[in-house]
This record gives sequence, C-alpha cells and structure tokens, in this order.
Amino acid sequence: FFFVDHHLAMSGLGYFAEDIVDRANFPETAVGVPSYADESQEIIGSTDETYVPEAVKKFIIDFHKAFRNKDLTSILALYEGAWNELSEKWYKNSSWPKVEVIAPFVNNDALFLVLYKEMYYRHVYSLNSGTLVTLEDRVESFQNYFNLFAYLIKTPPENIDISLPNQWIWDMIDEFIWQYNDYAKFRAKLANMRFQATKDPEVEKNIEFVAKQKDIWSSVYVIVTLNALVTKSDIKHLLDTEKRDGPSSAPSSSGAFFIKMLGYYSLIGLLRVHTLLGDYHTAIKCIDSIDFTKRVQLFSKVVACHITLFYYTGFVFMMLRRYADAVKFFTQLLTYINRIKNIHTRSYQYDDIIKKNEQVYHLLAMTLALCPQRCAVDEVMLTTLKERLNEKIVRLEQGDLDAFSEMFKYACPKFVSFATHFSDDRTNVAEALETQRGLFLREVQQQLVLPTIHSYLSLYSTISVSKLASFMEQDSHQVPEKQFRTYLLMLKHKTCQLTWTGGKPSEGERACISDIAFYIDKNMVYVQNHANNNLRNRSHTQYFVDQIRYLRPCLDTLSGATATR
Repeated sequence: FFFVDHHLAMSGLGYFAEDIVDRANFPETAVGVPSYADESQEIIGSTDETYVPEAVKKFIIDFHKAFRNKDLTSILALYEGAWNELSEKWYKNSSWPKVEVIAPFVNNDALFLVLYKEMYYRHVYSLNSGTLVTLEDRVESFQNYFNLFAYLIKTPPENIDISLPNQWIWDMIDEFIWQYNDYAKFRAKLANMRFQATKDPEVEKNIEFVAKQKDIWSSVYVIVTLNALVTKSDIKHLLDTEKRDGPSSAPSSSGAFFIKMLGYYSLIGLLRVHTLLGDYHTAIKCIDSIDFTKRVQLFSKVVACHITLFYYTGFVFMMLRRYADAVKFFTQLLTYINRIKNIHTRSYQYDDIIKKNEQVYHLLAMTLALCPQRCAVDEVMLTTLKERLNEKIVRLEQGDLDAFSEMFKYACPKFVSFATHFSDDRTNVAEALETQRGLFLREVQQQLVLPTIHSYLSLYSTISVSKLASFMEQDSHQVPEKQFRTYLLMLKHKTCQLTWTGGKPSEGERACISDIAFYIDKNMVYVQNHANNNLRNRSHTQYFVDQIRYLRPCLDTLSGATATR
C-alpha cells in the first residue's frame, strides 16, 4: 500500500536531518527546583481568599526577587517546578491568591503583578478542565493580556525591563490563543442555548453581555495583536537577514531578546490562529521567515512550541493537498516526540505530548492513504503506524468515508466557530469543525476512484483508453469512456502537487508525486513506471543500506560495552 522512496527519506533538508536531537537543539529544562515544604499545621484548601500560606508567600517573594534580578535559571525553576508543586498542594481545586492579596509581598510591582495575573488565570482555566471559569474570569484575563501586550507594543525595547525563560514566553502566546479559542467555543454554546430556547436568566445575561462586547477575544483583535508583536520585534527582517548572512549577534539587552522571542513565537501563533479559522494559505505564509534548512532552531528550545509548529504546518499542508510535505512534517514530528517523550515523563505537559503523538499518527495515516506512492516514510515508522492503526488503515484503503471522518474529527485542531450573531438559527457549536471536515471529505471523495485507476495503469506500458475504461465499474455499471477520460485527467491533476524543496514553506516546485507517469495520445495511454525502474536500479544497494541502519544501534551498544572494559 505505501511506497517508500528511500532517497527522499534519507536526504532531509537541514533540520530534517536523520539525527535531529543534538545538544544544540535540546529544550530548556528546569534545574535546581527549590522546595517549599511547609512543616507548619496550616489548613490546606482554606476558603479565606485573603489567606496565603507561608510557603506560598515565600515562593512569591523569591519569584519576584529572581524576576527583578533577571536570574533566568531561578525563574525557570520556580516557574516550571515550584509553581506546579504548590498548585498541586494548596490550589488543586481553587485559584491562587488574587493580585490584590499578594501585591504587598512584591512592593506593588505593577509589571510583576501583570505577569502573575497571567499565570493566575492560566491556573483558573486549568481547574476542573475549565468548567469553573466564569464570564468575569474570561473578561478579566482578556483585559490583562490587553494591558500586557499594549505595554510591550508601545514601549521601546531598550526600556522593557523584562527577562523571562523561553518556556514562559511561549506559554504566554500559547495560552493567549487557547483562551481565545475557548471563548469562541463558549460563545458558540451560548448561541446554541438561545437556538434551543433555553430560558435561563444567567445564560440570557451572558448572551446580552457577549453580544454587546464583540471586541472581547475577537478574531480581529487576536490577529492584530500577534501581528503587532511580530512587527515590534522585527523578527521577519532578523530571520531573513540570518538566512542571507548567517547568524546575527545577540540582542543588546534582555528586553530586546524578550521582544525578539515574543515576536518569533507570535509568528507560530499566527500560523495556529489562521489554521483555526480555516485560512490555510495565509497560515503557511506566516512562517515563511522560518528557515527549516538550519541545523539549530529557535523553536527547538521549547518542546510545546516545536510540536505546535510541526503539527499545524503538517495539517495545513494536508488541507492544501500538499501531501508529500505533510508526510515529511508528520514523520519528523513523530520521530522527535519518540526521542524526547521519555525525558518528560514527569512533566505537566506529558499527557498533552502523548495525545498529540496519537493525533499525528492519525493524520499521517490519512495523508498516506491520499498519497500512497512516493512519500518519504521510514519502514520502522510504517511498521509502528500499522501496529497502532491497522484496522483503521484497512478501512482507509477501502475508501471508507466514515473512517476518514472519524479520524479527522479526532486529529484535527479545535476550529474556531463564528457564532457571534445570536439570532442566527444556523449557529452550532460544531459548525466550524463540520465545515472543515466537509471540505476534507469532499476532497477524499474525489480521490476514491483514483487508486483503482493507478493500479491498472501500473500493469501496462501502453493501453487504449477504451480498454482501460472497460475495467472500471461504478454501481455495477461500466464507466463511459468520456467520463473515464475525466478520471484520467483528475488523476494527473491530483498527483501533481506543490512540493517544498527548501526556502519558504509557502513556495515550492510542481512535481508528480506518483510512482507512475502517463500521457494520452489520441486513444492511447502511454505509461512509465518509476517504481519498477527504482527497484531495478537500487534493490541491492538499498538492502545493504537498510541493514546498516537496522544494525547501527547494536554496533553503538557493542562499542560502548567495549569502551567500559
């Protein structure tokens, strides 16, 4: 079913090299996490909102001190380690102390309080899977992001006195987009309640507020803000300069570096937002400045950023019918996750990593079903894929539209619904998903007949159109020759795709991704089978290459054992 082009698989571009996880691309990890074990007999889960345990108070003071000293190592340890430990102990089912309560501990430091408030609402959204979030929380969090980003956009970089680890910078952008997406879902649910004539005073009150405050978490505001951060950082110019002239010098100040990374992550954020809105052409253009041919990458410093970039880029390529490129990004992402997941088993992000891994396997299976001939997939990856999804792959091979539909729903992003007009009876919570799934299934349905035609063509070098058409049946009826010619043209069109060869991801070269080439001259079809030629030319060579790659880990193990003697 899957044709493996080993030359493509082994000739990766830059970051798509075989050994991608080298020291330079290791993500940042928290070290030296301080302990805030409180031996006093304080009551956990106190309902007094002004009550702050001594351990939490000490943490806040230390956090503020590290922030003002720009001690990135301590900040990362407190941010990733101590914050989560204290949340688990003291605030597992309740929110952290409000800003007004902890302000005296940090001398009313306005900048630190804005950043603390960002973390505060992030924790609120995580409580009980987000079911405890109120409309007031959503509005307050939006206002806090508005204040923070407005300050960063209007203030000159040299005057921005902020130094944060990359993980925190990425989390701000990631959470900003996640809350925007969650608000869109919340708004759609309100619209659905109105449609179902649910009479609830609280619901009606929320609907009235949301209907009037259309700018809160609006798509326009989110896109404009992310674009403003990109412009502020001048990140596109910096990345384009590095492409042309090589690595540039480090920013002159901590504020300039912070703005640079914020702009960089905003590029990836724009890719994500435009994908959620279904604007795939704009989405892929947002990352044109990222040079994937470089060995060392900025996105590799944060695991979640790396996964987000490759997941959304691969998904966009799939929706743009650039299946070979989608396969390249999906396989690279699965390889990356397989190599780093054991390092993050105790991370709070581990469950998200595993879920994303499963989603990408589903996307890869669908993409290969639509482009089975000349996609670069390692045989080990194919074996793992078949072991995980064998039953579903069989259904995909049989052209089961329900299988495509189920797998798409499981693996796709959470699209944003445009349920803003509450008088619209067509509004539905799943409207955006159904729209995108419908577009995808329409493309799948057009291609259902193509594998059969491909299988017949691969058996011949020359055959008449009428004879080839006689092999085809639809609904127990022979396909007319005129209609079959349309199928041949469709096969030619669908297998000619834009393929990324380096440079901007939105650009590429038109190439035939099928293992056969054919043309029609009057009533005859002339076929050239690339797969047979490749197998004849490379059968012996490829056998030895495969064995070398298979036995390399054994050789490394033996070498290590010999060295220890």
